[in-house]
Amino acid sequence: MISFCNYSLVPASFNPWRAVFLDVAEAVIAELADERFDFLHFGSSSFKVAGKGIIDISILYQAGHLQDAVAYLKNFGFVDQHSENPFPATRPRKDIAVLYNNEVFNVHMHVIEKESEEHKKQVTYKEHMLNNPDDRAAYEAQKRKVLAEGITVQDDYGKAKSPFVKELLKRIV
Repeated sequence: MISFCNYSLVPASFNPWRAVFLDVAEAVIAELADERFDFLHFGSSSFKVAGKGIIDISILYQAGHLQDAVAYLKNFGFVDQHSENPFPATRPRKDIAVLYNNEVFNVHMHVIEKESEEHKKQVTYKEHMLNNPDDRAAYEAQKRKVLAEGITVQDDYGKAKSPFVKELLKRIV
């Protein structure tokens, strides 16, 4: 059982991966279930990589229904992305926190067109990471390096680790 609550922007940190991340994502997806949309838990919390502990999920909408997906999320209390450089309105991210077993988890909901290139990349990346422990370890090492450089603002942290992700995607897509 979850309850949605206010998102709090927290500094980037390195926390061990925990199985509860899968449970939280499953509970969020169950709470949001709607025949118009599919959902994909992706990112570090989905493939057992340590990090900030934020749960990244995509709400996958049919072509032409972006605004329906955004309005649907807003009905649950999702708010615009907490960022000075947010994703574009054509590919937004909405933020919320959830209370699960007396613990609060931040959730980033990425609004993605189903079967788009980005959706396919998310699936490929997740599958690759689940099946490649060496790349998971390398990604954790990259995250530790970024934090060791003192980069803890979420936007800056994401930007600093993105070359690793982009390079990996070039190899596997």
